[in-house]
Amino acid sequence: MPQQPIKQLWFPFLLLIVPGILFALLLPYFPVDETRYLSVAWEMWLNNSFIVPIQNALPYSHKPPFLFWLFDLDWLVFGVNGVTLRFIPLLFSLLNVALVFRIAMQLWDDEKTARYAAIVLSSTLSYLLWSSVIMFDVILATWVLLAVSGFISAAKAPRPAPFLLAGVAIGFGILTKGPAVLVYILPAALLSFLWMPKEDFSGRWYGWLALSLAVGIAVLLLWLVPAALTGSESYRRAILWGQTVNRMANSFAHKRPLWWYIPWIPALLMPWMLFPPAWKRLSRLTGDAGCRMVVIWLLGSFVIFSLLSGKQVHYMIPVLPTFSLLMSRSIASFESEGNHGRWHLPVAFFYLLAGGILLSATFVKQGHLLRNFDLADLRGAAVVLVLLGGVMALLRPPSMGALLNRVAVSSLVFCAVVLVGGNTLFRRYDLSAISQAVRLKQEQGYSVIHNGKYHGQFHFVGRLRQPLVELGTREAIADYAAKHEKVALVTYEPQEKPMEARELYFRQPFRSKQVVLLNREGISRFVSSPQ
Repeated sequence: MPQQPIKQLWFPFLLLIVPGILFALLLPYFPVDETRYLSVAWEMWLNNSFIVPIQNALPYSHKPPFLFWLFDLDWLVFGVNGVTLRFIPLLFSLLNVALVFRIAMQLWDDEKTARYAAIVLSSTLSYLLWSSVIMFDVILATWVLLAVSGFISAAKAPRPAPFLLAGVAIGFGILTKGPAVLVYILPAALLSFLWMPKEDFSGRWYGWLALSLAVGIAVLLLWLVPAALTGSESYRRAILWGQTVNRMANSFAHKRPLWWYIPWIPALLMPWMLFPPAWKRLSRLTGDAGCRMVVIWLLGSFVIFSLLSGKQVHYMIPVLPTFSLLMSRSIASFESEGNHGRWHLPVAFFYLLAGGILLSATFVKQGHLLRNFDLADLRGAAVVLVLLGGVMALLRPPSMGALLNRVAVSSLVFCAVVLVGGNTLFRRYDLSAISQAVRLKQEQGYSVIHNGKYHGQFHFVGRLRQPLVELGTREAIADYAAKHEKVALVTYEPQEKPMEARELYFRQPFRSKQVVLLNREGISRFVSSPQ
């Protein structure tokens, strides 16, 4: 590592911090994922249940507790609030940038490549936007990078310490999102003989790797044993069997095709996918041992996740550091060339094209496509994109470093465009008002029924202290309402459906529908209406 890494990292840190603050202040918590995970932490907090996660008054076995512990720790320090929570994944995102810088230095001992890797990762739009989302993947990436850094250190000097570090990272990775962390880590570790110098590799490597896995399991057991002893029999079965063996077995059912991730790669790598120096030299780097290691790391993760059926775009977030490392190595190889001005034109054209298409779409009949957007907001966002593309096309940076910085800054402008253009749509995801209405009815002694599966979307946002009654059929709702004097029903209706005010306690737009809180008269009409 360089003597003063902060001088190398202040710019990529700034790229993440500025939009991170804006997202924390301006965005609602999005259902169902963000609101669900916050509600689990909220119910743990309410019930002092810091071993067994809880959702809607029942044990929640779908995810390990590390993310929920972070929220509860935040509330212990700052008090229960909804403002500081988005800064938790942002802090891990910043740590990831520092770790990518470190890994680049470990592999190539080149500050320029390391600095470029940090800038590329922090300004990749998918990573930048995900860095303030209440999800597991950015945090999981931290443990992946720590483990990989440990294995690289061990390859240079096989000592217990780096293997122990990797083991601790594996353990916390499992506590964050289960055994999926091994998919990102093990390919490069198991195939180390392909990237380590032959004279340094020996079979003892796998003995040390077994030690790392044992340490990871030991870290996991510090939570798993108390959880199994504390939780119910069904919870015990879920965490010991259902979330490991069953999930991995069912993941080979190929519910999505093998190639499903491939079309997402260009979108995940914007804007650097359109930056020729990021990929034009990759084919020439095959003799580089560091590049071989990163390619094995990347391809191993990508292939295994492609084989598994449970595919989601955000599963690729912990893989993005591998792309940033390879791209930065390619970009650094262009430094000796004098002509840097033309490489920014594809990125500039992308912004011009995106802005032009968006602006044109606001002046034609779109049907339902843009009905939940404010057209004035979209036009303003489109104009900014066009101006961004125009400015980028006209500027001629004097060096590759300056060019890289300007492409990175364009990602900040794109984030501002997302906030402006999507402002009206984002408000349709804000469940604060309906959540407060549900809380009010509960405080008045009402049993609140939820029509269909309840994902905890109201509990934290409304600070609810009682569970909702989750019923899946109209017959069950009618039967429950007949047996209880004070009832209300949450259901989701088409946006165009007229609702009588006398049948409602509350309603608000939600996504492409409306969420309504029905009184007894509304419940009677609901259960008697056609399905």
